[in-house]
Amino acid sequence: MLKVFKKHGKLRSISFLMSLIAIILVIITAFIDAKYINANMILKLIGLLLFVVGGLILAISSKEHRLSKSLLVIILTMFIFSWVMPYGYFQGADFYDYGMRRIGIIDLSIALYNALYYSMDKLIYLIVLAGFYGVLSKISGYQKMVTKLTDKCKKHVILTATIMSVFLFVATSLFAQTFMVLLFVPFLISILLSMKVDKLSAFAITFGSVLVGILGATFGTEGITSFNYYIGTEITVGLTYRYIIAAVALVLYNFFISMRLKKVLNDSKKKDNEAEVALDPFEVEPTRKKTSVIPVAIILGIIFIVNILCYIAWNTNFGIEIFDTFHEWLTGLAPTEDFFIMSYVLGENAKAFGNYTYVFALSSVLVLFVMLLAYLYKMSVNEFIESFYNGMKKMFKPILYVLGVYLVFGICYNTPIFGTITNWMLNLVEGFNPFLTSFMAFVTSLFYNDLGFTSFSVGGFLTAVYANNIDLVHVIYTSMYGIVQLFMPTSCILVLGLSLMKLDYKSWLKYIWLFVVGMIVILLVLFTVVAYI
Repeated sequence: MLKVFKKHGKLRSISFLMSLIAIILVIITAFIDAKYINANMILKLIGLLLFVVGGLILAISSKEHRLSKSLLVIILTMFIFSWVMPYGYFQGADFYDYGMRRIGIIDLSIALYNALYYSMDKLIYLIVLAGFYGVLSKISGYQKMVTKLTDKCKKHVILTATIMSVFLFVATSLFAQTFMVLLFVPFLISILLSMKVDKLSAFAITFGSVLVGILGATFGTEGITSFNYYIGTEITVGLTYRYIIAAVALVLYNFFISMRLKKVLNDSKKKDNEAEVALDPFEVEPTRKKTSVIPVAIILGIIFIVNILCYIAWNTNFGIEIFDTFHEWLTGLAPTEDFFIMSYVLGENAKAFGNYTYVFALSSVLVLFVMLLAYLYKMSVNEFIESFYNGMKKMFKPILYVLGVYLVFGICYNTPIFGTITNWMLNLVEGFNPFLTSFMAFVTSLFYNDLGFTSFSVGGFLTAVYANNIDLVHVIYTSMYGIVQLFMPTSCILVLGLSLMKLDYKSWLKYIWLFVVGMIVILLVLFTVVAYI
């Protein structure tokens, strides 16, 4: 044993042992009589968690492809446990056990199809977004604008980082679709890296703030919207508690950013950080050419404003009806009685500001605007096509990771075993227990990247059994989902950002773990106070 520890290292040896114990526990459950349901479920749950933790430690402690291996661990976990864990569905407080639905080889193809089906809107948007910035990065006016902003912001690095972080956090907290916040991210990353901010800090300020925004979601994110839809609650349910979580998360996270930046700035005085500029995914080259930034500033500003107007639910959340009224007037314009010109130009799928729910809806707008910019800055057709294509290529690997995350979802969709676990665990005690509920919400979120599917799976039970505590239950599930999104390889935004910026998964975990632990403690204290005091 000592030789094994010495050869492979203590950490990797222990993690392998954890995975081995997990397999043994699962095998043992096959010989336990069905009447001993608690013993059976406890061993399976311990085995599942040991397999995940052990596998992730092995993946993270490896030398290469840590993120890919971590994602494969989750996929393998779902594949294995579909063979030993029955699945079922809730109808109100009643649970219906349908037995085993084991995932076979061909079933993985079906799961991949489901992954493509449920992620297609995001994939289309990501491809267009990458092409958009691929062209934008070659436009002299955009290069000049980034250079000018860099010159002004590099004197106030921490203030700039705080403003960017707060903006992305608030946008994520309010936007109906989280992926639409990514429209701002490449632009901000280019500025940060041009300021010689290190790659990890740039990721933390941009993608990290989006992830914390999911944790501190108030009116926005597709997760909150879908969760409310399936359990039949209004957006105001648990809103006060979500405000508290948002405020604490924002302040604490920006404290972490500030502390890191102070260290980075001190270190940068001792050594040259010139190589960091090359880390920009879209390679915006600094320029001092005599070119106007006005056209690109105006058009980019319009795009950003339209994005904000489209994806914040003004009427639904805030009772602002002016955009619905304006849309009705605009689409009703007709030079003749039956020829509604603006309705035809915008298209039948055009909606009033605040009513957009599909991620890809503005993809055509991005293409049209970037074509206009290419024309204004005299970019040739060949150069435009090449730049758009080169931008798209940068998104290929990140898209594969997003597909991998949705493959986990596809397997969970085919075999929803966590309904079985939820039914067993939350019925261990009578009445509402915030700790068991938090643990179950956390474990479910490790695998379900879609909060709406979590609500679809267990929402009927939650509303039927915990009607008197639905505000707190709502907050527990949404906040635990947000916590998991910060560090697990089943987080689309996380794997997308890490891959795009070529940032090591292990480096991010080393940075974010203390924030995650701190927020979990704060959340458990909040849940305890609300439930018992």
